Amino acid sequence: MDMHTVVEKFNLYGPIIVFGVLYLEALNLSGIPATVLMPAVGFYIKERHYSFLFIFMIAMTAGILGNLTYYLLAYRLGRKMYHKVYSRFPRTQKPLDKAMHISEKYGSKACFIGRLIPGVRAFISIVSGVFKIEFRPFMLYSLLGIGLWNLITLLIGYLMAIGAS
Repeated sequence: MDMHTVVEKFNLYGPIIVFGVLYLEALNLSGIPATVLMPAVGFYIKERHYSFLFIFMIAMTAGILGNLTYYLLAYRLGRKMYHKVYSRFPRTQKPLDKAMHISEKYGSKACFIGRLIPGVRAFISIVSGVFKIEFRPFMLYSLLGIGLWNLITLLIGYLMAIGAS
């Protein structure tokens, strides 16, 4: 597939691709850090003349579904999942330790705080599930944290696109 075809497909299916990539990012599987990815999506919104609110809602939905996936798996599998991730992927140990510390210190509020810390963001749902944080506080604080993170990081890219025009 040549570059012209890739760009054409991206223009045609952009919001769907954004959803898929951001869902994978919420699972820490995109291979691109959110601190790079989200401003790029913000830039894309401005350049392609999409509604900021429309793409923001796509980003929110992808983030919530990704985090809910990890939360439910960890809630069901508990410490087994935590120890498997911890031992199999050594690069996750430091963020998992940090997420665990924040959870122990702040309880369900860690769902909000952890969403704002790069590296911890992807693992706070696992830790919340392992600690069996109640679903309602998990969702409330996750929504607030994901919303704030998405708003700030998308706006950075959007404003950069305005500045580049």
